[in-house]
Amino acid sequence: MEAACPPERTGKFVVVGGGIAGVTCAEQLAINFPSEDILLVTASPVIKAVTNFKQVSKILEEFDVEEQPSTMLENRFPNIKVLESGVKQLKSEEHCIFTEDGSQHVYKKLCLCAGAKPKLICEGNPYVLGIRDTDSAQEFQKQLTKAKRIMIIGNGGIALELVYEIEGCEVIWAIKDKAIGNTFFDVGAAEFLTSKLISEKPETKIAHKRTRYTTEGKKKEARTKVNADNVGSALGPDWHEGLSLKGTKEFSRKIHIETMCEVKKIYLQEEFRILKKKSCTFPRDHHNESIKSDKGKIYNHLF
Repeated sequence: MEAACPPERTGKFVVVGGGIAGVTCAEQLAINFPSEDILLVTASPVIKAVTNFKQVSKILEEFDVEEQPSTMLENRFPNIKVLESGVKQLKSEEHCIFTEDGSQHVYKKLCLCAGAKPKLICEGNPYVLGIRDTDSAQEFQKQLTKAKRIMIIGNGGIALELVYEIEGCEVIWAIKDKAIGNTFFDVGAAEFLTSKLISEKPETKIAHKRTRYTTEGKKKEARTKVNADNVGSALGPDWHEGLSLKGTKEFSRKIHIETMCEVKKIYLQEEFRILKKKSCTFPRDHHNESIKSDKGKIYNHLF
């Protein structure tokens, strides 16, 4: 007996990804091709949307970023259909995608706006977490509540914001560059910011003069728990707003930066003991107090 073929649906445009890029792409297609059907495929129950857009000047724009249920997009654009499912397979020569709900979609034009899943330095390790989307950020917040010390690998925007925002936890930041944030500013600015970064965090929040991006107004009932293998909407600006990034310690901030290095190997605690390796103490802080190393769950070997 032959297996039943998945139902086939045909449309001119298929957009994969429910982040800002995917939603904006679908909106522009709906405006420019009002008679054509557009299918937006997203693994997340909510989508990122740009609201309150203003053209401030010729090159400066102002807008808010919100998470919204997909029905709001469908109500605004009748020719957009949102499918909450992951993409299981792509057959480019046949112009067809297969989704995890068992559907088959034939397209004329395909727009891939799904971003990328982070390449972890150690796949399958429960203590190594890659932060890419809103779901992984919330998982990090949950694990941080039990942490005394963590290591952050990478020198991108998310790592830079993480190091600044985390409180009550010893942070070792390992980067392969000579200075922090080399993508965003020069060495001189990095040195100035490093001194601010390793100092005590101010009790009063600094007033922000730039536009803030919030997720206010999102529908909480639209959120459902997704599997760990799935990825949700990509992180937008000010993604850490609303998250409490605090460990088990009482101090505000303790940071040590290791520059021009990479992770050579990651050990689990039992493997570390068998090999009879020694864990380094946390470097002296700005009060010149030696911080003893606690027994951790994971050990990193840098080179």
